[in-house]
Amino acid sequence: MWSLAPPAGMPIAGWKTAAVTVLMAVWWFTEAIPVALTGALPFLLLPVLGVRRGDAVAASYMSPVIFLIIGSAMLGLALEKWGLHRRLALMVLRRSAVTPGALLFAVMAVTAFASMWINNSAATAMMLPIAAAVLGASTRSMDDRGLLSNEAERRFACAMVLGVAWASNIGGLGTLIGTPVNVVAAAAIEKALHVRVGFIDWLVFGIPIVLTALPLGWWWLRVTVMRVSPPTPARADVLAALGNVAAPSQAEWRTIGILLATCGGWIAVPWIEKLLPGFSDASVAVLAFLLLCLVPSGREPGEKLLVWKDTTRAPWYLILLLGGGIALAESVTGSGLAAWVGNMMSGLASQPIWLLLPLMALALILVTECASNVATAATFIPLVAALALQGQHDAVMFAIVAGLAASWGFANPAGTSSNAMAFATGHVRMPEMVRSGLWFDLTGAVLLALIGAIFVPLAFSG
Repeated sequence: MWSLAPPAGMPIAGWKTAAVTVLMAVWWFTEAIPVALTGALPFLLLPVLGVRRGDAVAASYMSPVIFLIIGSAMLGLALEKWGLHRRLALMVLRRSAVTPGALLFAVMAVTAFASMWINNSAATAMMLPIAAAVLGASTRSMDDRGLLSNEAERRFACAMVLGVAWASNIGGLGTLIGTPVNVVAAAAIEKALHVRVGFIDWLVFGIPIVLTALPLGWWWLRVTVMRVSPPTPARADVLAALGNVAAPSQAEWRTIGILLATCGGWIAVPWIEKLLPGFSDASVAVLAFLLLCLVPSGREPGEKLLVWKDTTRAPWYLILLLGGGIALAESVTGSGLAAWVGNMMSGLASQPIWLLLPLMALALILVTECASNVATAATFIPLVAALALQGQHDAVMFAIVAGLAASWGFANPAGTSSNAMAFATGHVRMPEMVRSGLWFDLTGAVLLALIGAIFVPLAFSG
């Protein structure tokens, strides 16, 4: 691409950015090198090609959203360390009805709620053993390998592990910190459209998505995967498999207090910012991280809720991955590439929003089934925003729906880590995942477009 002249009307900086974008997309989608390392390409190439100054590109790798995702990841690590996510799961399941449909919904509801606050993979990893315990207590044909010979029970097991993966993906859409893709979307929107998407803004459309998609996904798994419910297990067997829930420790109570204070801080940011200009969602996340490292656990003298050894499990790789995505998004917009793409697609952009929005969502859903979610969001959100502006549509709405669609992959084990973990249990057959997932992908395109069209304008009406 560098050896060719740019297309008519495209600035030379835009053409060089397009070349970097294509290279990053190929490396991201094929994983020719680790996806995080691909994020280093903008820092290497954009200054060398004369597109942006090196210090300006480097600033993207220390964007406030990076601190938001790292700080919120530390909060998730504290919840995992002290077992609060497992406590919540056991408390809910012990109070649930024990019919197969009710157990499936209870597992999905807990997974979705946990995934709103901790990494989707961590929520899935936490819930799959609990789901396995429920299956062990509610089925009768499980062999030594954990596989089921009774067809109704096998289908129930398939729906259960798929339900964990689906609920994890759905729950991650509920909050700004639910998945790194949300933060990438927020950063890309701020760079491309100069609109800041805060924690409380995301809740306006994120919560309706979770509340709508979760029961819809549960119903879809029941009618397409379970089909016929196995016999209802004895409640005593299910309770015995789950085990008892001990009283919360001091560390758990203190972690809960910091979690509630952090959520309150995120909600109160618009008011705090008036008193402390520059205070942001990222400030709250970093403050929560510092508190976790300062507050004693109450278990051993001198021990804190988080110690540095705990933080080695944090997603530090996201500094490169997300930073590269943000740097690319800034260059796509600032170099004129996004505007050129918008002009070239003016015919498509003129289509009515009720047609264009779900088609765009479906296209990105299909892309993310075969590619990294973060890569899909970082590559396409600036282009989608330009397309919307060209058609005089709400560009923020289009960009947010594109970001949500980049996380909506249910048909491919490689689509998300949660799908891969569910498939690895051995309870899911490939045709079942593809068939049920593709239909849910189609439904999701319509659902995301509908909720985006209704709730995103409400989030930014002020």
